[in-house]
Amino acid sequence: MQGQSTKRSRGQNGPGRPRSLAADQAILRAALELFIEYGIDGASIEQIAARARVARTTLYRRWSSKEAVIAQAIAVARGAPERQAAVNRVALRSLPRLLVNALADTLTTPDSPKLAARLIGSVPSCPELMAVYWNNYLVPRREIIGKVLERACAEGLIREDSDPEILLDLMGGAIIYHLLVRPGNRGVREMRTYLFKVLRQLGLGEAL
Repeated sequence: MQGQSTKRSRGQNGPGRPRSLAADQAILRAALELFIEYGIDGASIEQIAARARVARTTLYRRWSSKEAVIAQAIAVARGAPERQAAVNRVALRSLPRLLVNALADTLTTPDSPKLAARLIGSVPSCPELMAVYWNNYLVPRREIIGKVLERACAEGLIREDSDPEILLDLMGGAIIYHLLVRPGNRGVREMRTYLFKVLRQLGLGEAL
């Protein structure tokens, strides 16, 4: 599911030169680096193009706005372990460990806390970025886990009156609080242990 704001980045190029994968990668890398270093105000189309060493028109042919390219750069950096689990038809009881391991690896990279802080901090001055990221990348991921939670309810692994949306909000909120608010450096083992504790408190330890 893709929103209108990233339509250009996913569409056909039409006649002319074939689209350059190397240029795409350079642009996404530049957008992510600038956003992490300077925030939304320091990651304009001009600045992204300059760091990626491409023309501004190259960006505009692929993305409709700086919010669209930054949102995709964040999504690419974060990865999609949920989708991979769904595609591979992972057994329901195997999902908690698979997803916790993948999330722990992602959340403990050196740039993860600053990237999360930049994204949340951009909301007051640029709510469009969170809207693009939410609609185009977070919603599809939440839908995947939501379907898993519905299966868990049907199989009696969690309470039948559980609300998947609220459970997802609680998990996401716990992750952000632990990553950004609670003091301390987050290693993979510590983050993995914390995530399993969150799942158990929500009654999802055996059924995510």
